[in-house]
Amino acid sequence: MKKRPFKWSTVLIVGLLALNIILIGVKLPVLAQGNLNWLFGDEQETLSDDDFATIQQVYDSIQALYIEDLEKEDLVQGALKGMVEATGDPYSEFLNPDQAEEMTNDVEGSFSGIGVQFQMIDDVPTIVAPIEGTPASEVGLLPNDIILEADGEELTGMDTNEIVNLIRGEIGTTVDLVIQRGDDTFDVAIERAEIPIVTVTGEIDEDNPETGYVNITQFNGTTTEELETVVTDLRDQGATEFVFDLRYNPGGLLDQVLLISNMFLEDGENIMQMEESNARKTVYTANDDEYGDFQIDEPYVFLINEGSASASEILAAAVNENNGTPLIGQTTFGKGSVQSVLPQGEYGDLKITIAKWLTAEGVWIHEEGVAATEEVDPNPLEGAILLNAADTYQLGDSDPGVQTIGTTLELLEYDLETTEYFDETMETAIKAFQNEHDLEETGVVTAETTTKLNEEARRLLEEIDPQYDRAVEVLKEGNAAEELDEAA
Repeated sequence: MKKRPFKWSTVLIVGLLALNIILIGVKLPVLAQGNLNWLFGDEQETLSDDDFATIQQVYDSIQALYIEDLEKEDLVQGALKGMVEATGDPYSEFLNPDQAEEMTNDVEGSFSGIGVQFQMIDDVPTIVAPIEGTPASEVGLLPNDIILEADGEELTGMDTNEIVNLIRGEIGTTVDLVIQRGDDTFDVAIERAEIPIVTVTGEIDEDNPETGYVNITQFNGTTTEELETVVTDLRDQGATEFVFDLRYNPGGLLDQVLLISNMFLEDGENIMQMEESNARKTVYTANDDEYGDFQIDEPYVFLINEGSASASEILAAAVNENNGTPLIGQTTFGKGSVQSVLPQGEYGDLKITIAKWLTAEGVWIHEEGVAATEEVDPNPLEGAILLNAADTYQLGDSDPGVQTIGTTLELLEYDLETTEYFDETMETAIKAFQNEHDLEETGVVTAETTTKLNEEARRLLEEIDPQYDRAVEVLKEGNAAEELDEAA
């Protein structure tokens, strides 16, 4: 079986992309406000002279009466930010110049952080997905984990940019987070790193040399080119079928997913639809003249899960609805809106939701997701927290760390009565584990034992991937059925 890249898809956060909640970004040309009629129509209600006078009066009153000195730039940006927040849309926000620059770097270059994307749900930052290969993915943050605190500061009620600024920082420094998962909370320390944005990787399956595995982690400005390169390289190595992995892919740029979807479809087939605020609907169809003639004609299967969002949902729905492509794994995240970034002069950029996107067949998957054609549970360690070497786990304990220990031991085929509670059978298993790794047989999990357990968990996550294994089986079953048809 393929050696998949290690991922604790279970416990933490990224270099926090300033694009954290821009899961599909449409890059529009630089527009002045007066140029927007083509998009919104001519019936917008404009601000009156009295409206502007009221805004000026509030500004003047704050400057004259507030007990501390305030900068004009801060007040104007605050007003613009508040106007966007009044939409109540978690995907729309006003970005100051620094934040706008960070967003551009996130899409096109690299950044310093931990590697997670989040959105605000019920006034708390909720993880959409960790980015593959980042500190966040390696410590195991999961979709739907809630970040309660960063370095001792409670995040509830903060805006996304304040949260990003707290979690980002210099390479090599550490941020301490408090995470809520379900009814449990736990602490995790993550060392910040440079987060390079390499979005496509691939390899040949060790046991099935005709199978190429392709992992697409997000859709940024280079993803189409990267995908062509990876697929071509795998073909040169003998791949005649592919597994495309969109798990934990939080989305990205709309133009890229259109280009990539075109690789799998025939000219004239619908990729997606977009419905704008004026109810105008645009249908995007595959077209080699417009999107390129690179095609993927081999048999293929897609992997999806709850961390697959936005652009990855467009691609998954397009190949499934047009080609009946198997989608193996779990229902996706469910983000069906499109954002655009419009420069707003010296004060920053406006990131605003401009449309709904619908699948090729016209389905709006927002908050519903794209359903897997075959539900397959992941490796149970994907839902486990990374053990903290500073903690002690012993007889009588019951917390998320004990569950990680129990799951690891169970996958290592030790006899346990439960993975939820540190009982006598777990103590016996720990002693046996310690003996096999030349550790003192105490039956208590402290630093050295924790390190070995984490190493084993890492190995198990690399080697055991039920969703991928099923995808390969589906490919083989499809090939076998095709051979029978040809024989008949």
